[in-house]
Amino acid sequence: MSGDAAGHKREWRLLHHEIVQVVDNYVCKFAEAARAVWISSKRSPDCYSQSIIMYDMQLLRPEMLSALQTLLAEYRDWSIEVQVAAPEGERTWDWRDMMVEISHDRIIDRLQHDLLPQHLRQVRFGTTIDEYNEEMAAKVRRLMRRPG
Repeated sequence: MSGDAAGHKREWRLLHHEIVQVVDNYVCKFAEAARAVWISSKRSPDCYSQSIIMYDMQLLRPEMLSALQTLLAEYRDWSIEVQVAAPEGERTWDWRDMMVEISHDRIIDRLQHDLLPQHLRQVRFGTTIDEYNEEMAAKVRRLMRRPG
């Protein structure tokens, strides 16, 4: 990670370009033209995260998430949030809560699988949020038992 604004801007631009390439490899041009995927083009200083929103759940694939994670080996302080938006006409849930969070060492599946289409309900895209929360709670318990 670069500590200066110019370094942050450079890292953001390089990572953004690589994210676009990965998404292009997994998303056909028709899906892009139909606005099935949106990749954030705004950079916020001191924010080390990039966002992707998928409006077509058919495009959500474990292989693409793994490819995005591979990019983060070079950008360990960065994360990528892949949000799944409810399809038009099916706004029965808040899409901002439906996300897969990717870091260099973990993919956290924060999706509410019961709201996904049937073919995706059993697919796990990484560590579930419940498993992650339990793991963090166990770490806290171990640390609290440690002598100061």
